[in-house]
Amino acid sequence: MAPPISFDLSLYVRIGRYDLPEPTRTALPTGTPAWNLLAQEASAVTYNKDTDTLFVLGDGGTAIVQVDKTGKLIDTMTLAKGSSPQGTDFYDPEGLAYVGGGKFVFVEERDRQVVEFTYKKDATLARSDTKTVKLGTTIGNIGLEGIAFDTSATNSYVLVKESGPEGIFLTSIDFSATTAGTTSNGGVPVASNGSSTTANSTNLFDPAKAGLNDFADVYALSNLTALSGLPQYGNMLVLSQEDGRIVNVDRLGNISSALTIVSNPGNPLSIAGQQHEGMTMGADGTLYITSENGGGDFDHPQLWVYKASTVPNQAPTALALTGKTTSIAENTSTTTRIKVADIAITDDGLG
Repeated sequence: MAPPISFDLSLYVRIGRYDLPEPTRTALPTGTPAWNLLAQEASAVTYNKDTDTLFVLGDGGTAIVQVDKTGKLIDTMTLAKGSSPQGTDFYDPEGLAYVGGGKFVFVEERDRQVVEFTYKKDATLARSDTKTVKLGTTIGNIGLEGIAFDTSATNSYVLVKESGPEGIFLTSIDFSATTAGTTSNGGVPVASNGSSTTANSTNLFDPAKAGLNDFADVYALSNLTALSGLPQYGNMLVLSQEDGRIVNVDRLGNISSALTIVSNPGNPLSIAGQQHEGMTMGADGTLYITSENGGGDFDHPQLWVYKASTVPNQAPTALALTGKTTSIAENTSTTTRIKVADIAITDDGLG
């Protein structure tokens, strides 16, 4: 499937829903430390264009997991034991982004730090194996929630702060110097946007324009090479966990389209309770969303997959079971009774 040359979230429909690997249902690979919880509390996901696979990180903070596009375990890298509340070297890992050349970054939410590392399967990742840059003062569970690599500018990243207040900002990061540097927004220079003393970074736009109650993750459409040179190349997707909603927004805060995440009938948790917190896109424009409890409980983190539909939504149709009723339109009036026991209704599930 070719990548989209325009981007409209309203055309996206869910095509798959898959359990992610976690310790009550998935055996650890041989030799993996027992504290590795795989994708439990899955709060971040990123697409690796070089391997054509997904990488998932849980804010339980014990592992990074490589999975295929249906959530099946490929391999894992364990986070080293340390002094964080999760018992590892890293505290409250959240957003995750692939940079290229085998390198990734993730954010530590409360410490407001960005960590650069190289993924190695079956290995253990210690703080000494990484480079860390602090972008803000240490706060509570309302800090850096998502990160996206912005391929439109050198060493540039878009980050979102969850709430209290919400934030969405652009910065470059020099991991060798362990500092935030200067980048540009549409050719306009943006000064160093983060340090150990920064309370709130300079936003790209007023976060209220997004119309979301929180920011859970962000994805830069500049990662879709098919959009290069087109108007939406600089746009971003912003995910809200509380609202179960994704908006496509430009760097001035103008929204062009949106997608509302809809639960399955019978799921005991609300959309907010399912905690959809991670988002990424494949090279063909497929949208992947991870949830901590998407399967209805803590032991069922899930991967939800969406694609743009090329087929217009069709009205449900009915097949006669007794020969009496042959069809019923989606907007049929029910003023006159219809004997529905004689029909089986089918729908394409779109819209």
